[in-house]
Amino acid sequence: MELKKPVRRTLARQILDAMEDMIRLGKWKIGDRIPSEPELAKTFSVSHNTIREAVQTLIHAGILAARPGDGTYVIADNRFAVAMNNRLHEAELSKILEARLALEKEIARLAAAHRTDEDLARLETALAKCRKKDGDGIEDDMAFHALVAEATHNPILADLYRIIIGHLRQNLETLLEEKQYTPSAMALHDDLLQAIRSRHADTAENIIVQIVAFDTASIQHRL
Repeated sequence: MELKKPVRRTLARQILDAMEDMIRLGKWKIGDRIPSEPELAKTFSVSHNTIREAVQTLIHAGILAARPGDGTYVIADNRFAVAMNNRLHEAELSKILEARLALEKEIARLAAAHRTDEDLARLETALAKCRKKDGDGIEDDMAFHALVAEATHNPILADLYRIIIGHLRQNLETLLEEKQYTPSAMALHDDLLQAIRSRHADTAENIIVQIVAFDTASIQHRL
């Protein structure tokens, strides 16, 4: 067996990896402004040039975005999300909505099968927040569904859902009617939570089909 000489990482690469870890672990969240170049240089005990090289690499990768006169912000938490978002921007809306439906159906089934008591508590809290009717309801509604995805305990599915729903949130917000607070919509969400609580996978899937159809009809009506 031929042994390969290990590749030494440059200092800039080490800083780059450390910064990506900060983002991946949620210490720097999407929407956060990262520390300034002097602050980062002091934190990592490296030169400004090293910091600048690492930051520029993350900007080119689509994970950070520089806003002149304001700072540098986190816009994605991993390179997979960047690649997926680029693909979604190229896709037809109808195909994205089909993908969302297929994904949510499996998410609903797996959430019913694998949810924990802690998942149920988070879902109940999220649904209660929806009932408070703060804002347009879209953000709270999507937060509830993101928790359903997390209840699958499959991080790949949860990441895929978060990326797709984030794309829809960013690009189609004006197309979504304020339907989350209607009695029929809230009843569907209550039924979904009950199906997940009771571990009824078929029922959960059927309900999510109705919920997604509600959203799809709203979007298509306003296009």
